[in-house]
Formats: sequence, C-alpha cells, structure tokens
Amino acid sequence: GTLTLSLDIVEAAYQPEGEHDPVVRILAFAEAGKAPQVPAPLLRAPVGTTVRLLVRNRTDTAIVLGGFRPSLPSALDTVNVAAGASRELTFRLVRVGSYFYWGALRGLASYMQRDWLDSQLTGALIVDPAGAGPVSNQERVWLITEWFHPFPSARTFESALVFNGKAWPYNERLTVPQNDSVHFRIINAAAVPHPLHLHGFYFRVTRHGGERADTVVAPGLQPLQNMRIIPIGGSLSLSFLPTTPGNWVFHCHFAGHVGEVVSLHGSPDAHVVAASHGDHTVPAHDQPGGHTMRGLVIGMHVTPAPGYAEPVAVKRRTINLLIQKRPNALAGGQTAYGFVVQTGAEAPARDSVVIPGPVLELRRGQPVRMLVKNNLGNEPSGVHWHGLEIASYPDGVPDFSGMGDRIMPPILPDSTFAAEFTPPRSGTFPYHSHLHEMRQIGSGMYGAIIVSDAPRDTTRDHLIVAGGGGLPMFYKEAPTFLLVNGQTEPGPIRMTAGDTNRIRIVSIHADEILHFRFGTEAQATRWRPLARDGADLPLALRREAAAVVTMGPGETADFTYVPKRAGRMALEVWIGSGGQRVLLPVEVGPRVIRR
Repeated sequence: GTLTLSLDIVEAAYQPEGEHDPVVRILAFAEAGKAPQVPAPLLRAPVGTTVRLLVRNRTDTAIVLGGFRPSLPSALDTVNVAAGASRELTFRLVRVGSYFYWGALRGLASYMQRDWLDSQLTGALIVDPAGAGPVSNQERVWLITEWFHPFPSARTFESALVFNGKAWPYNERLTVPQNDSVHFRIINAAAVPHPLHLHGFYFRVTRHGGERADTVVAPGLQPLQNMRIIPIGGSLSLSFLPTTPGNWVFHCHFAGHVGEVVSLHGSPDAHVVAASHGDHTVPAHDQPGGHTMRGLVIGMHVTPAPGYAEPVAVKRRTINLLIQKRPNALAGGQTAYGFVVQTGAEAPARDSVVIPGPVLELRRGQPVRMLVKNNLGNEPSGVHWHGLEIASYPDGVPDFSGMGDRIMPPILPDSTFAAEFTPPRSGTFPYHSHLHEMRQIGSGMYGAIIVSDAPRDTTRDHLIVAGGGGLPMFYKEAPTFLLVNGQTEPGPIRMTAGDTNRIRIVSIHADEILHFRFGTEAQATRWRPLARDGADLPLALRREAAAVVTMGPGETADFTYVPKRAGRMALEVWIGSGGQRVLLPVEVGPRVIRR
C-alpha cells in the first residue's frame, strides 16, 4: 500500500510540564493544516508500504531531516530543507521495527547535537510485520526526548526530560486491568542512555535495536528483567503481566533524570543550594505535583480483578530499620546517609551510619514487617524494596504507591512506616531511598536484600555492593565518588581453589553506569552468569563468558566462579563517564583436599 503524509515545520510554544510551569520556544512538526505536535505525528505502517512524504519548512532557518529511511546508512538518510522551502520524499518501509525520524538545525550532523530549539523535532516510526493484527489497547509507544538549554541567564543549564513530550507528573497516566498483558515500545531520541526500571513486575524484552536495525529476541534468550539500559538512539519492545493491583511506576533510574535538575519548575539552583545544606523540611505531599520525582517517570494504575483480596499474614518477622545520617563522614566533609538495623531494645546512636546498609537476609515465602523509622531530623524519606514482587502500598514511592485511598505517605522525621510483604522469589535485590534520590542514595542510603531458601554459606557466597560515596563537589555535575562495599579501598574476598563460589553484584550508584571486570591484571577470567535482577537466567544464557559486565543503577547480577589455582585476583569497578576506579582484592587460597 501507499501512505501519503504532509508535514510542516513550524515555530511553536512548548510546555513540557504543568499548566503553571514555563512555556519555552521550539520548532515542531505539524500535519498540514493542524496544530504542532510534540512528539511529532506517529508514522506507522506495515512493512512494504510506500511512503510519499511532503515536508514544508515554514521557519526562517534551514533544517536537516533524518531517520525516515532506516534501511539506509546514516550518511545517506539525511536531506536538507532550506528556510521556506519544501522537499518531497518517496521511500519504502523495508525493515520491521521501532525507529524515529528527526529534524535538526542545518549544520548539525545528528539529532544527538540538538539542544533546545530543535530538540522536539522527533517522531516515532513504527514498521509492523506484514499481516499484523490490530494494535492492542495495552500497547504504548514511548518516545524519550530532552529539551536542553545550555546557556540560560540565571542557571548553569535548563533541562526537561520527557516521555512523549511531557514530564512526570503531567504525562499520560495508564490504567490497565490486573493480569492483562502490557506492551511498551520505547525509543530513546535523547543524547544520553537511560537505565529503565519497572516497579512490581518483571518484563521480557522481545525486540531491541537502534537507528538502523531492530532485532527479534528468541524466547529462550528473553530473561526476566526489571532493569534495562536503553542506549542513545536505541529501541526496546517489552512485555509484562501486571499481576498485582495498585499504583506502579516505570522510570529512568538515574537520580538526575527523575529529579528537579531536569525540571523547568522552580529553580534547580535553589534545590542544589538546599541539598548542600540539608534544608528539606517540606513534606513531599506539599511539593507541587505530589511526589517530588520529575522527568522520566510513567505512572500506572492496575485495577484489581473481580474478587481480588490482598493476602493477610498472621505472623511476621519484624526488622527495625533506621534511616540516619552522620555529618562530615564522606569526601569533602559531606554528610553520610544510611541505614542501621536495631537489634535490641536500645536504639543505636542517631548518627551511626553503615554504608552500604545492613544486608537484609530474608526467607522466600516468609512474611516480614519492616519497621522503618526516619531519624534524619529535618527531611522526609521513603524506602523502595527494589525488584521485589510485593503489594503496591509498601513498594516505597511516597504519595503514589498504594491503591484507592490507601496511599503510602512520605516517612516524615521521627515517624515510622510499616512495610509488610512476603518475598516470593529467592535472589539478590537492592533497597534504597525513593525520595530526594540524588542526595540520599548518592550519600549512601542503599543496601542489599538477599532472599534465600536456606542460610547461605558466606565463605562461598560473596556480596559486592557498588554505590556512591557523596554528592558532586562541583555545581550540578553528576556524582563521581564510588564506594565498593562501603570503601574506596575495600578488604579482600577470600576463595579456595576448586570451590564453587557465588558472586552477587549490586550496582546502586545514584547517577552512573558502572563497569565490572574480574580477573588478573593481565586479563579477565571467565565466570558463569546465573541470575539478573534477582531472577534466574534461562539455561541458554548461563554459558561461561568473560568476567566483564556493565550495570546501571539498581541492577543486580549473580555469577558462579570456580578458581582453578591459588593466587591474587581483583574485581575492578569503575564509573562509565569517568571518575573513580576501585579495586576489590580477591585472594584465592590453595585447594583443600577433603577426605
């Protein structure tokens, strides 16, 4: 068939947040005779369709267009449209997948070089398989873009990160029935990668790709995941089953992409100054828009199936978890935030902090009651049990988690919140703050949960937690401090040659992708992947591989490793964007002959 489309490029007013928030100037696509759209009109057709496109540039600047023909090399897929001119394109859609088309000011080589004026000249291009049926009511196409102004008069920069042209909490809020499959197509047209996290459920990635290709993932190679990094220009098609009713979020796990720095609301300068002084006495529910998350967040309401009732546990194991801080405990004299478990009747000192937080050893299927007390003194908090398949109310997003009138409040200073749940799956998970994430997670408010069926042999079961060790020392830069097991020079892990060891890695830096390499100085060794995000991997993905892995904030990975001989090794951890490197020594002792 043939699809005919006329698009105009026009100047427009753009309001990425609420009706009382700033309006900024952009260039936008509009269907001929219609209002400008952000994102640009969705172009969707079956493979084999011939597209006849007319583009009229109604602005006073030349524009370069790209992305309409993903089957071509990038260098051949751009056309220039002079100011006031028109261009006609005729092309055939020959590759199934999720792509995007874009425009940029002439002189720029790529959409990645755009800043503010041309940043929203972007639309999704979906090529369906031949004979595909109607689109499911539960399918959504999400296009990630960023409005970024590097040289405003009053701030270091201004930025708004958006899904489909709107930032949380002003974007589309989904309502889906319990146990009705949901399908997302996510396309990243921003100039940065995003580690995406789904609360409450696991998803499977069925397709993934980039600007020029989109590949089917075979069912046997689709692990259960609740985290996935989408690269610059990348696409993900994922599916999940919302088995538990309530409110859930899907969001970027970079703290800087869900906070005030990527909001045009208010003054990021004021927020940074307040953060440096710990001046956050306003409860989250008094902040504009409810919960203080901003930017790349999608909210979902999962409606309960008829007859649904939350399970009730009669007897629960209680853990008293304290949120605390200690001044002058981190680099540059910064305040450390963290967790402490109270084990007896006497509470620990209010300025005692453990980084990472105590390992929460839970049993699969055993109900637990986490009594979380906020001892921060002057700011609210919240705790997310990352990756656990639990009810919505204790999930940990203040002013959003829950259902109906029962919504989790922020944990205010000197108050206690009871998070009651029963972990259904054995595995490795993080727990961390879910309020003022950049400061609280970045300053040490994170730890590991290990859910198991029986007590662990910690001589062969090793936990590595890599996270932040302080906020940025320079205004608005991403945190570059890195701690491994709470130290910049951590103590060694000890193994014995011939023994099978389990290595559990938790990557929970607030705002950085981390790289891990295990081996000798000369080369990486080999290990066998076992689990990801707390879920066992399919057999086809448990093949021995080089001991290197890249992980975003909130990801966990488990491996098995059998050292062949005694010697010294190390797990090297470093920040992807530059910054610290930390070496975790691994000492392998001689083989023990057991009789």
